[in-house]
Amino acid sequence: MELTELRYFYNVATTRSFSKGARLSYVSPPAISKAIKKLEEELDAQLLVRTTRRVNLTDRGEILLTHCRTVFEQIDTMRRDLDDADGNIRGEVRIGANEVFSAFLLPTALAKIVREHPGFMPRSYEMIPSQIEHGLSEGTLDLGFTLGEAQRDDIQTELVDSSPGVLGCGVGHPLYEKGVGTPEDLLTYPSVVPEFFGRDYLPSLDQFPVHRYKRRVGATVELMQMRVQLAVDGAYLGYYPEVSIRCQLRHGELKILEGLEPGRPFELRAAYRAGTEPRAAVQAVIERLRQTIIESRLVSCA
Repeated sequence: MELTELRYFYNVATTRSFSKGARLSYVSPPAISKAIKKLEEELDAQLLVRTTRRVNLTDRGEILLTHCRTVFEQIDTMRRDLDDADGNIRGEVRIGANEVFSAFLLPTALAKIVREHPGFMPRSYEMIPSQIEHGLSEGTLDLGFTLGEAQRDDIQTELVDSSPGVLGCGVGHPLYEKGVGTPEDLLTYPSVVPEFFGRDYLPSLDQFPVHRYKRRVGATVELMQMRVQLAVDGAYLGYYPEVSIRCQLRHGELKILEGLEPGRPFELRAAYRAGTEPRAAVQAVIERLRQTIIESRLVSCA
Protein backbone atom coordinates (compact mmCIF):
# COMPACT_ATOMS: atom_id res chain seq x y z
CA MET A 1 0.00 0.00 0.00
CA GLU A 2 1.44 3.35 -1.10
CA LEU A 3 0.72 6.75 0.41
CA THR A 4 0.02 8.03 -3.10
CA GLU A 5 -2.78 5.51 -3.52
CA LEU A 6 -4.26 6.49 -0.18
CA ARG A 7 -4.11 10.16 -1.18
CA TYR A 8 -5.90 9.35 -4.45
CA PHE A 9 -8.60 7.47 -2.53
CA TYR A 10 -8.92 10.30 0.00
CA ASN A 11 -9.38 12.93 -2.72
CA VAL A 12 -12.07 10.89 -4.49
CA ALA A 13 -13.80 9.95 -1.23
CA THR A 14 -13.97 13.49 0.12
CA THR A 15 -15.16 15.03 -3.17
CA ARG A 16 -17.42 12.07 -4.05
CA SER A 17 -16.16 12.40 -7.61
CA PHE A 18 -13.43 10.70 -9.67
CA SER A 19 -13.00 13.76 -11.89
CA LYS A 20 -12.68 16.18 -8.96
CA GLY A 21 -10.44 13.76 -7.10
CA ALA A 22 -8.22 13.46 -10.18
CA ARG A 23 -7.90 17.25 -10.42
CA LEU A 24 -6.89 17.47 -6.77
CA SER A 25 -4.36 14.68 -7.35
CA TYR A 26 -3.00 16.20 -10.60
CA VAL A 27 -3.63 12.99 -12.55
CA SER A 28 -6.17 11.87 -15.14
CA PRO A 29 -9.47 10.18 -14.14
CA PRO A 30 -8.41 6.87 -15.75
CA ALA A 31 -5.14 6.93 -13.81
CA ILE A 32 -6.86 7.55 -10.48
CA SER A 33 -9.45 4.84 -11.21
CA LYS A 34 -6.66 2.36 -11.93
CA ALA A 35 -4.82 3.27 -8.72
CA ILE A 36 -7.94 2.89 -6.56
CA LYS A 37 -8.79 -0.44 -8.21
CA LYS A 38 -5.27 -1.63 -7.34
CA LEU A 39 -5.83 -0.48 -3.74
CA GLU A 40 -9.12 -2.37 -3.56
CA GLU A 41 -7.47 -5.53 -4.86
CA GLU A 42 -4.66 -5.21 -2.35
CA LEU A 43 -7.12 -4.74 0.54
CA ASP A 44 -9.54 -7.30 -0.89
CA ALA A 45 -12.37 -4.86 -0.26
CA GLN A 46 -14.69 -2.69 -2.34
CA LEU A 47 -14.22 0.88 -1.20
CA LEU A 48 -16.28 2.97 -3.64
CA VAL A 49 -19.54 2.57 -5.52
CA ARG A 50 -20.17 4.65 -8.63
CA THR A 51 -23.67 5.97 -9.35
CA THR A 52 -24.85 8.06 -12.27
CA ARG A 53 -24.30 11.29 -10.35
CA ARG A 54 -21.69 10.70 -7.68
CA VAL A 55 -19.43 8.28 -5.88
CA ASN A 56 -20.55 6.65 -2.64
CA LEU A 57 -18.42 4.94 -0.02
CA THR A 58 -18.97 1.41 1.19
CA ASP A 59 -18.76 0.65 4.90
CA ARG A 60 -15.13 -0.37 4.45
CA GLY A 61 -14.53 2.76 2.43
CA GLU A 62 -15.79 4.89 5.33
CA ILE A 63 -13.43 3.05 7.69
CA LEU A 64 -10.48 3.63 5.38
CA LEU A 65 -11.39 7.31 4.99
CA THR A 66 -11.29 7.74 8.77
CA HIS A 67 -7.85 6.16 8.92
CA CYS A 68 -6.65 8.31 6.00
CA ARG A 69 -7.57 11.47 7.87
CA THR A 70 -5.54 10.29 10.84
CA VAL A 71 -2.56 9.30 8.69
CA PHE A 72 -2.44 12.54 6.74
CA GLU A 73 -2.89 14.62 9.89
CA GLN A 74 0.09 12.81 11.44
CA ILE A 75 2.15 13.40 8.30
CA ASP A 76 1.26 17.10 8.32
CA THR A 77 2.18 17.30 12.01
CA MET A 78 5.50 15.58 11.34
CA ARG A 79 6.36 18.02 8.57
CA ARG A 80 5.42 21.00 10.71
CA ASP A 81 7.43 19.72 13.66
CA LEU A 82 10.45 19.30 11.40
CA ASP A 83 9.95 22.81 10.05
CA ASP A 84 9.72 24.19 13.58
CA ALA A 85 12.75 22.28 14.86
CA ASP A 86 15.19 24.84 13.50
CA GLY A 87 12.90 27.85 13.96
CA ASN A 88 12.56 28.46 10.24
CA ILE A 89 9.37 29.93 8.83
CA ARG A 90 8.52 27.62 5.98
CA GLY A 91 5.97 25.15 4.77
CA GLU A 92 2.26 25.42 4.12
CA VAL A 93 -0.09 27.39 6.37
CA ARG A 94 -3.81 27.12 5.64
CA ILE A 95 -5.62 30.30 6.64
CA GLY A 96 -9.32 31.10 6.81
CA ALA A 97 -9.95 34.84 7.00
CA ASN A 98 -12.90 37.13 7.39
CA GLU A 99 -13.10 39.81 4.70
CA VAL A 100 -12.07 42.51 7.19
CA PHE A 101 -8.61 40.91 7.08
CA SER A 102 -8.46 39.58 3.53
CA ALA A 103 -9.23 42.87 1.79
CA PHE A 104 -5.94 44.56 2.76
CA LEU A 105 -4.31 43.62 6.06
CA LEU A 106 -3.65 39.92 5.50
CA PRO A 107 -2.26 40.22 1.93
CA THR A 108 0.17 42.91 3.12
CA ALA A 109 1.33 40.77 6.06
CA LEU A 110 1.71 37.60 3.96
CA ALA A 111 3.67 39.39 1.25
CA LYS A 112 6.24 40.55 3.80
CA ILE A 113 6.66 37.03 5.22
CA VAL A 114 7.05 35.49 1.76
CA ARG A 115 9.77 38.01 0.86
CA GLU A 116 11.68 37.20 4.04
CA HIS A 117 11.03 33.43 4.00
CA PRO A 118 10.77 32.07 0.42
CA GLY A 119 9.94 28.57 1.72
CA PHE A 120 6.75 29.82 3.34
CA MET A 121 3.56 28.89 1.43
CA PRO A 122 0.30 30.57 2.52
CA ARG A 123 -3.02 29.10 1.43
CA SER A 124 -5.71 31.63 2.27
CA TYR A 125 -9.49 31.38 1.95
CA GLU A 126 -12.14 34.01 2.60
CA MET A 127 -14.71 32.62 5.03
CA ILE A 128 -17.40 33.64 7.47
CA PRO A 129 -16.67 33.00 11.19
CA SER A 130 -18.62 29.72 11.43
CA GLN A 131 -16.75 28.29 8.44
CA ILE A 132 -13.42 29.27 9.98
CA GLU A 133 -14.25 27.56 13.25
CA HIS A 134 -15.41 24.42 11.45
CA GLY A 135 -12.21 24.29 9.40
CA LEU A 136 -10.04 24.67 12.48
CA SER A 137 -11.98 22.01 14.35
CA GLU A 138 -11.79 19.55 11.43
CA GLY A 139 -8.09 20.24 10.89
CA THR A 140 -8.47 21.62 7.37
CA LEU A 141 -7.24 25.03 8.56
CA ASP A 142 -4.17 25.92 10.62
CA LEU A 143 -5.16 29.48 11.45
CA GLY A 144 -8.17 31.74 11.30
CA PHE A 145 -8.66 35.50 11.43
CA THR A 146 -12.15 36.35 12.58
CA LEU A 147 -14.29 38.81 14.51
CA GLY A 148 -15.14 38.25 18.15
CA GLU A 149 -14.80 35.25 20.42
CA ALA A 150 -15.13 31.69 19.15
CA GLN A 151 -18.44 29.89 19.58
CA ARG A 152 -16.85 26.43 19.90
CA ASP A 153 -15.06 25.10 22.98
CA ASP A 154 -12.31 23.49 20.90
CA ILE A 155 -11.28 26.81 19.31
CA GLN A 156 -9.05 29.33 21.06
CA THR A 157 -8.69 32.97 20.04
CA GLU A 158 -6.31 35.77 20.88
CA LEU A 159 -6.94 39.47 20.37
CA VAL A 160 -4.83 40.95 17.58
CA ASP A 161 -6.33 44.44 17.69
CA SER A 162 -9.65 46.25 17.85
CA SER A 163 -11.15 48.81 15.53
CA PRO A 164 -14.10 51.17 15.96
CA GLY A 165 -17.01 50.93 13.56
CA VAL A 166 -17.49 54.07 11.47
CA LEU A 167 -20.15 55.35 9.10
CA GLY A 168 -18.57 56.57 5.87
CA CYS A 169 -19.65 58.30 2.71
CA GLY A 170 -17.84 59.22 -0.51
CA VAL A 171 -17.01 62.52 -2.18
CA GLY A 172 -20.12 62.62 -4.33
CA HIS A 173 -22.53 61.89 -1.51
CA PRO A 174 -24.84 64.70 -0.30
CA LEU A 175 -23.56 64.29 3.29
CA TYR A 176 -19.84 64.39 2.42
CA GLU A 177 -19.33 68.15 2.82
CA LYS A 178 -21.62 68.27 5.83
CA GLY A 179 -19.60 65.59 7.64
CA VAL A 180 -22.44 64.87 10.07
CA GLY A 181 -25.15 62.24 9.99
CA THR A 182 -28.45 61.95 11.85
CA PRO A 183 -30.85 59.04 12.45
CA GLU A 184 -33.12 60.63 9.83
CA ASP A 185 -30.27 60.59 7.30
CA LEU A 186 -29.95 56.82 7.74
CA LEU A 187 -33.55 56.47 6.57
CA THR A 188 -33.22 59.06 3.81
CA TYR A 189 -29.98 57.88 2.21
CA PRO A 190 -29.56 54.17 1.40
CA SER A 191 -26.74 52.05 2.80
CA VAL A 192 -24.83 49.14 1.31
CA VAL A 193 -24.69 46.22 3.75
CA PRO A 194 -23.07 42.77 3.74
CA GLU A 195 -25.19 39.73 2.96
CA PHE A 196 -23.93 36.30 1.98
CA PHE A 197 -25.76 34.31 -0.67
CA GLY A 198 -27.83 31.55 0.89
CA ARG A 199 -27.05 32.76 4.41
CA ASP A 200 -29.83 35.27 5.00
CA TYR A 201 -30.09 33.97 8.57
CA LEU A 202 -26.75 35.58 9.51
CA PRO A 203 -26.80 38.86 11.41
CA SER A 204 -25.26 41.78 9.60
CA LEU A 205 -21.51 41.19 9.73
CA ASP A 206 -20.73 44.90 9.58
CA GLN A 207 -21.91 45.08 13.23
CA PHE A 208 -24.06 48.11 12.55
CA PRO A 209 -25.87 49.10 15.80
CA VAL A 210 -29.32 47.94 14.66
CA HIS A 211 -30.58 48.04 18.24
CA ARG A 212 -30.01 51.79 18.25
CA TYR A 213 -30.74 52.98 14.69
CA LYS A 214 -32.77 51.92 11.70
CA ARG A 215 -31.26 52.29 8.24
CA ARG A 216 -32.50 52.13 4.70
CA VAL A 217 -30.87 49.23 2.86
CA GLY A 218 -30.14 50.14 -0.75
CA ALA A 219 -27.89 47.23 -1.75
CA THR A 220 -26.54 43.99 -0.29
CA VAL A 221 -23.06 42.86 -1.34
CA GLU A 222 -20.80 40.03 -0.16
CA LEU A 223 -17.40 41.52 -1.00
CA MET A 224 -16.12 44.27 1.27
CA GLN A 225 -14.03 45.82 -1.52
CA MET A 226 -17.20 46.26 -3.56
CA ARG A 227 -19.08 47.71 -0.58
CA VAL A 228 -16.26 50.18 0.02
CA GLN A 229 -16.14 51.21 -3.64
CA LEU A 230 -19.89 51.79 -3.79
CA ALA A 231 -19.51 54.20 -0.86
CA VAL A 232 -16.41 55.83 -2.40
CA ASP A 233 -18.41 56.51 -5.56
CA GLY A 234 -21.06 58.30 -3.49
CA ALA A 235 -23.87 55.86 -4.20
CA TYR A 236 -24.37 54.64 -0.63
CA LEU A 237 -23.50 55.08 2.99
CA GLY A 238 -21.43 52.26 4.46
CA TYR A 239 -20.56 51.06 7.96
CA TYR A 240 -17.05 49.58 8.27
CA PRO A 241 -14.26 48.81 10.71
CA GLU A 242 -12.09 51.92 10.59
CA VAL A 243 -8.98 49.80 9.96
CA SER A 244 -10.48 48.55 6.67
CA ILE A 245 -10.88 51.98 5.09
CA ARG A 246 -7.82 53.88 6.38
CA CYS A 247 -6.38 54.41 2.91
CA GLN A 248 -9.67 55.79 1.57
CA LEU A 249 -9.95 58.10 4.58
CA ARG A 250 -6.39 59.40 4.15
CA HIS A 251 -6.96 60.07 0.46
CA GLY A 252 -10.24 61.86 1.14
CA GLU A 253 -12.19 59.31 -0.88
CA LEU A 254 -14.29 58.57 2.20
CA LYS A 255 -15.23 60.70 5.17
CA ILE A 256 -16.41 59.50 8.58
CA LEU A 257 -19.79 60.98 9.44
CA GLU A 258 -19.96 62.26 13.00
CA GLY A 259 -23.08 62.67 15.12
CA LEU A 260 -24.12 59.02 15.52
CA GLU A 261 -23.16 56.74 18.38
CA PRO A 262 -21.13 53.80 17.01
CA GLY A 263 -21.69 50.15 17.79
CA ARG A 264 -19.28 48.00 19.75
CA PRO A 265 -15.68 47.94 18.44
CA PHE A 266 -14.67 45.18 16.08
CA GLU A 267 -12.50 42.62 17.86
CA LEU A 268 -9.91 41.39 15.36
CA ARG A 269 -8.86 37.94 16.54
CA ALA A 270 -6.57 35.11 15.53
CA ALA A 271 -8.06 31.64 16.04
CA TYR A 272 -6.57 28.16 16.28
CA ARG A 273 -7.37 24.83 17.87
CA ALA A 274 -7.48 24.93 21.65
CA GLY A 275 -4.85 23.02 23.59
CA THR A 276 -2.18 23.37 20.91
CA GLU A 277 0.79 25.70 20.71
CA PRO A 278 0.75 27.43 17.32
CA ARG A 279 3.80 26.44 15.30
CA ALA A 280 6.43 28.98 14.28
CA ALA A 281 4.93 29.79 10.86
CA VAL A 282 1.47 30.35 12.35
CA GLN A 283 2.87 32.58 15.09
CA ALA A 284 4.79 34.53 12.46
CA VAL A 285 1.59 35.26 10.52
CA ILE A 286 -0.19 36.44 13.67
CA GLU A 287 2.66 38.73 14.71
CA ARG A 288 3.14 40.10 11.20
CA LEU A 289 -0.55 40.89 10.94
CA ARG A 290 -0.44 42.66 14.29
CA GLN A 291 2.53 44.69 13.07
CA THR A 292 0.77 45.49 9.79
CA ILE A 293 -2.22 46.91 11.68
CA ILE A 294 0.08 49.12 13.76
CA GLU A 295 1.95 50.30 10.67
CA SER A 296 -1.30 51.12 8.88
CA ARG A 297 -1.88 53.83 11.49
CA LEU A 298 1.48 55.42 10.74
CA VAL A 299 2.42 54.69 7.14
CA SER A 300 0.82 56.60 4.27
CA CYS A 301 -1.08 54.52 1.73
CA ALA A 302 0.12 54.03 -1.84
